[in-house]
Amino acid sequence: MPPALDAHIRLDTHPTHPSAVQAHVTGSQARVALMALEAADFSAAATNVLVLARIDHEESDSKISRSRRSTRFR
Repeated sequence: MPPALDAHIRLDTHPTHPSAVQAHVTGSQARVALMALEAADFSAAATNVLVLARIDHEESDSKISRSRRSTRFR
């Protein structure tokens, strides 16, 4: 049996973007887990923190609509 990897990943929703996932990686071999997550399209946000963001079509449209409304009423 291969030795266990000392890396722990805690997944959570992003605090301000509900369609994004944050991965907090700890452990003496965290770099191995970080490389695997980066290969799966996660992006570095801070030291040992990665984010996978997904923008749904509806979310994108609502942001554009809010932007247009705020521009229109300035």
